[in-house]
Amino acid sequence: MPERNIHSETVRAWRDCWAGTLSHEALVNVYERALDALWRRAHMSLGEITLMAIVDRVLHDGTGKFPHLAALKVETSGVQFGALRVAVQGVDLALLDESLAFLVVELLRVLGTLTGEILSPGLHAELSKVRVHPVDDKGGKV
Repeated sequence: MPERNIHSETVRAWRDCWAGTLSHEALVNVYERALDALWRRAHMSLGEITLMAIVDRVLHDGTGKFPHLAALKVETSGVQFGALRVAVQGVDLALLDESLAFLVVELLRVLGTLTGEILSPGLHAELSKVRVHPVDDKGGKV
């Protein structure tokens, strides 16, 4: 029997209400808010330098699987999505969603592993608060 992955399950549940319905812009917006929320929550416990190193490693791994993610940059304030907004316009929407979901799951997994899952409940709670804003969605259902 495969090992249960609580982080994948959490991200899947979070995405259930809107997956497959958003435009490129709306999808990037919701994942940007999600990573920002996770950054803010983890930053309280881990600090800037540690969190930057962790997120940089997760982005490096993500770029290996999804080259378009190389447009994301880690700065002291979090993950910067500016260049990604331009880079993904030609990327298949399902692939974009898969790649950004991978980043969120992988970040939760790494943070959970490094902290003995102490941060996971709080991080999962923060993720669940991130919602699609109707103004973000230009053409899809909310």
